[in-house]
Amino acid sequence: MSDDLSIIERVLRGDRQEYRLLVERHQASLYRWIGAWISDPHDREDILQETFLAAFRQLESFDPARAAFFTWLATIARNKSFQFLRRKRPDSKAHLEPPPYESTPLDEAASAEFARRLDVALASLPAEQRTAFVLAIIQRAPLDEIAAMEEAPVGTIKSRVHRAKARLREELGVSAENWT
Repeated sequence: MSDDLSIIERVLRGDRQEYRLLVERHQASLYRWIGAWISDPHDREDILQETFLAAFRQLESFDPARAAFFTWLATIARNKSFQFLRRKRPDSKAHLEPPPYESTPLDEAASAEFARRLDVALASLPAEQRTAFVLAIIQRAPLDEIAAMEEAPVGTIKSRVHRAKARLREELGVSAENWT
């Protein structure tokens, strides 16, 4: 968003209070994005805070020519989530469980049952397919930005999205038109 860029410019010029606008704009989407890997709401909140803190500290390194601000944030959040899971892995395999359905204002517009089933189905996808699907279909990030974030060719990202759609259609019993 061009609004994000103008806010970032003001923050970089010293108006640190403006950063809260970026947090307010992206926190709900980023919280759901983290939910693709982290089911516990408290852990998700911690990772969300760590993500915004890391992004603030690294804001000068953000390059709008490489990715949208949300895509950049999502990359940081994904890395923080994976770090959390690596630290937690010896304790249990609880992170493999699908995230529980949590009602948000956006979720209330959709069927609660379908959203729960979608969460379970997404959790069953391989991480690469889940990431590509969530970014491309749910977050509507451009494929070239996803490819840059995943350090993979655009064709590979398209393939991952296609495979994810096929598995989700099979598991959820929905038609392809629902995910364009």
